[in-house]
Amino acid sequence: MTKDQKKTSNIVTNILNALELEEDQYKLEFKEENQIILSIQVPEDQTGLFIGRHGETINSIRLLLSLIIGQRLSSWPHLRLNVNDYQEKRSEALLQLANDAIQRAIQLQREIILPNLSSYERRIVHLHIESTPEVVTESRGESPNRQLIIIPQAK
Repeated sequence: MTKDQKKTSNIVTNILNALELEEDQYKLEFKEENQIILSIQVPEDQTGLFIGRHGETINSIRLLLSLIIGQRLSSWPHLRLNVNDYQEKRSEALLQLANDAIQRAIQLQREIILPNLSSYERRIVHLHIESTPEVVTESRGESPNRQLIIIPQAK
């Protein structure tokens, strides 16, 4: 473990201990340089506390950890935070939503609007749809009302 990884581990441990999590409830992994994966497992009745409405709490915890780690290490980490496999489940749901919207856009030949997605979620959908030549995506509006638009290509 490098010096920076040890510092990062100490920061994460201190913050998660303050949130009353035990060491057996989380796992910290270091991938490539500046890539950190933090997996948290909590009882089902506490999942909502850590994820929040539309993932707001999990995003806030991720941002807070990234800011503190970035300040202490003088480099911005790419932190992936997952609580009870929420990110995987949410990604699957987003891909299904995107596929359904693609089909509707093609069938109806009109724009389909996907509102209330976080920037992270919009990015997942944009990247998924960019491999579909029949439609393009575009984000419109300002946060928190930014929308993802799926636009059918003219035939």
